[in-house]
Amino acid sequence: MFNSSVFSVPGTVIDPESKIVFVSDLFAEDYTGGAELTSQALIDSSPLRVQRIRSRDLNLELMEKLHDRFWIFGNFSQMKLDLIPTIVANLSYSILEYDYKYCKYRSPQKHEHAENSPCDCHSQMHGKIISTFFYGAKHLWWMSERQMEHYHKLFPFLEEKRNTVLSSVFDDKFFLALKLLRTRYCTEEKVESRKKWLVLGSESWVKGYQNALEHVKAHMLDYEVVRNVPYDQMLEKLAQSAGLVYLPSGWDTCPRLVIEAKLLGCKLVINDNVQHATEEWFDTDDMLTTESYLFAAREQFWNGIKSAMEYKPTISGYTTTKDCIQSKYPWRDSINSMLGFCDEVVVVDGGSKDGTLEELQKWSETEPKLKVHLVERDWSHPRFAVFDGAQKAEARKLCTSQFLWQMDADEVVDSQDFEKIVHLCRNFPKEADLISLPVVEFWGGPSKARMDINPWKWRLSRNLPHITH
Repeated sequence: MFNSSVFSVPGTVIDPESKIVFVSDLFAEDYTGGAELTSQALIDSSPLRVQRIRSRDLNLELMEKLHDRFWIFGNFSQMKLDLIPTIVANLSYSILEYDYKYCKYRSPQKHEHAENSPCDCHSQMHGKIISTFFYGAKHLWWMSERQMEHYHKLFPFLEEKRNTVLSSVFDDKFFLALKLLRTRYCTEEKVESRKKWLVLGSESWVKGYQNALEHVKAHMLDYEVVRNVPYDQMLEKLAQSAGLVYLPSGWDTCPRLVIEAKLLGCKLVINDNVQHATEEWFDTDDMLTTESYLFAAREQFWNGIKSAMEYKPTISGYTTTKDCIQSKYPWRDSINSMLGFCDEVVVVDGGSKDGTLEELQKWSETEPKLKVHLVERDWSHPRFAVFDGAQKAEARKLCTSQFLWQMDADEVVDSQDFEKIVHLCRNFPKEADLISLPVVEFWGGPSKARMDINPWKWRLSRNLPHITH
C-alpha cells in the first residue's frame, strides 16, 4: 500500500501508478448489485492500472492530482453536480450509463409514479447538466439499445458522440460457474424436474416485486421469493429453478438476473420493461451466441477506452512566404519544425522572385506533408500591408486538419516542444476555440532576447470557418 504523503487526499489514497480512474457510487464490496458487478468485471479485466474513487469522495483536489489520468464514470448519483463543469473542461473521460440519470429519480416511470406527472427532467436544469456531462465524454457506453435511443431522442446532440451498447458484463469466475452449474443441474432430465419459480424480493419500485408476486399467485405457481442471497448461491438457485418471473415497473436497461436465468436454463416471464430482451444477442435459442457476445464485452470496452486514451488529433501548420531567401529568414528551419509535429504544412507563397518558390516546390515533391500554393498579389499597392493577413487567411482555408498552428517564416519551434503541442491539442480547453502562446523573441541573433515585454501570439486554434486573419 502506498503511504499517505504527497499522494494522499483525505479519504482517498492515490495510486501514483494508475492510468485509469473509475468513479462509482458503490463498488462490489459495498453492494452486490448488477451495476456494481458489471463495474467490477470491467475493473478486474482492465489492461491498465485502475484507481477507484467513490463518487461521494470526489472533489477538486482529487481531480487536480489525477487530471492526467483517463476517467470512467459509472453510477454517480452521490457526486456533487457542481463538479461537472470542471470535469467537462479539464478531464478526459467516458461514461458508463446504467439507468437514466438525466431524471432526478433515475427512472422516468418512477418519476411519473412519484409525482403523478410525466417526467420532464430533460428540459429542467438537472437534465441539462447531465446531458452536458454526457456530451463532454469521449465515449458513451450504454446498457441497451432502447436506453441509448431514448437518450438520443431527448438529447439528439449525443448522437454526435461515440456511442456503444455494451450490455451487462460478466467476469471469468461467472463463466466458470456457469459451466459447472450446467454440468451439475442442467441435464435434460434435471431441467424437466424443476418446479419452483423464483421472484426477486427487491425493495426497489422499479424491480416490480409486487407485479411478479401477483403473477405467480394468479397462475398458482410454486414459487420462492429471494432476498439478500449471496451471488454464488443465487446462481445455484437459478440453476435448480423452473423459471424466473421478473416484471419491472419501470425501464430496466439490462438486468443481469434475466441473463443469468436464461443461461442457466430457466423459463422467463418478463415484460417490455426488460429493455435488452429483443436484442439479437439475447433473443435467440443459441446460447453460444449469447455467451460469445457477453464474453467479448470486456475486451470491446477496454479497446474503446484505449482508443480514446490514444486519440491523437490531426494538426495542420500553415505559413506564408515571399522572397525569404533574399530576406534571410530561417524559413527552411521554420517549415521543417512544423513538419516535426504537423500532419500537413500549408505554405502560401506570394510570388517570390528570389528562388524561394522554386525551392519550396522542389521540397514538396519529396515531402508529402508539405503543400505549396501560389497566391500572387500586387505588392506595389499602397495598402500592401493588409495582404499579410489576407495571405494567412488563404493558407488557413487550405488546411484540412482538426487543429491549426500558425507560424511566420521567421519563427521556429524547438523540437522538445513537439510532443507538448500534440498534448495540448489532445487536451485542448473544451470551452475555447483559439489560444495564444508565449514567444521567445530574439533580436539579431540567438544571443539577444527581448525582455522589455513578454510577447504572446494567437497560435493554435480549432479548424472553424469563423476564425480567420
